[in-house]
Amino acid sequence: MTAPALQDPRKDMELHCRFDMGGEELYAVKWYKDDHEFFRYTPAASVTITQYPVIGVHVDRHSSKCMPDGCDLLLKELSRPQSSGAYRCEVSSEAPAFRLASQTHNVTVAAVPDERPKIEGLADTYLIGDLLVAHCTSGLGDPKPTISWYVNKQPIPGKPVRDQTTIPEDQNDRIHLKSTTTQLRLPLDKKLVQNRARTPLEIMCESSMDGINQAVAPPLISTKTVIILDQNQLVNNQKLHSPYSAGSRAVEGLATVFVLVVLARWC
Repeated sequence: MTAPALQDPRKDMELHCRFDMGGEELYAVKWYKDDHEFFRYTPAASVTITQYPVIGVHVDRHSSKCMPDGCDLLLKELSRPQSSGAYRCEVSSEAPAFRLASQTHNVTVAAVPDERPKIEGLADTYLIGDLLVAHCTSGLGDPKPTISWYVNKQPIPGKPVRDQTTIPEDQNDRIHLKSTTTQLRLPLDKKLVQNRARTPLEIMCESSMDGINQAVAPPLISTKTVIILDQNQLVNNQKLHSPYSAGSRAVEGLATVFVLVVLARWC
């Protein structure tokens, strides 16, 4: 059996089941969702195809096909979370053997955003004592994406000041796409710069889907790097390298004495 681990509800879902009867006669192929039968193929019966109502399951009879060695289904009008679940293909043989074989696949139906989150509002440089304010907006998804902020790959404690959900128009009853916008407000203190004049700060925004395994739907990430300037360190560095600093004047004095000594020897 093959089935998608993650299925977009905006598209039709394909389920495939292949089997080798080993010389025995096929009795039936049964399809289940969460142990509820929704489709049966019985080649020897007067009615070969039988369907049963199961919430979230809508088989397209015209696009589905079952044969003595396989059964392919096309499911339409998927919805979340009703269409998510454990799908099972069960194959049985005729008498006298009555053998039974089955396989199950878990399917998560979700609309994952097509694009990475967007970070806006960041300047290139900041000073110690500034308040860094930025916004991050996820792409459209169902369920609603969740935004997480990281600074230098470390999670930011506390919750964002602002969490806004945007719902676009022209939605149907099966799919409810949403995007999330959060605001980051980060006071820039000396703990971030570690006594350096210029400190690069990596701002990362991560968009993920609650309740969905990250192995199935990995988080989407966007990063931007800003520079934090420490004014005190910059001033100290300028004094150190200034030609008018005490150290520079001492060097100039030594150079003058050296020149006078050389001239005296020549004279």
